[in-house]
Amino acid sequence: MALSIKIVLGHTLDTANITKNALAREAKVRPNLIYDLCEGKTKRLDLDTLNNIINTLRSMTGNDYSLTDVLVYGPEDK
Repeated sequence: MALSIKIVLGHTLDTANITKNALAREAKVRPNLIYDLCEGKTKRLDLDTLNNIINTLRSMTGNDYSLTDVLVYGPEDK
């Protein structure tokens, strides 16, 4: 069974009731980056940007978000 990294940011935003545009604005990143992440179109993600997204989620909600709220490693979708 092959494993892969999946982006689950869209699910996290839905659960937190945060829009993609609101996250992009607060994190000071391009909205297209957030949309591409949520749609699984991103192949590379800068670690500083990833850190910024997680810290912004924390500051927007007051909840303790971590890497697994943005990325997961699991079985590859077929």
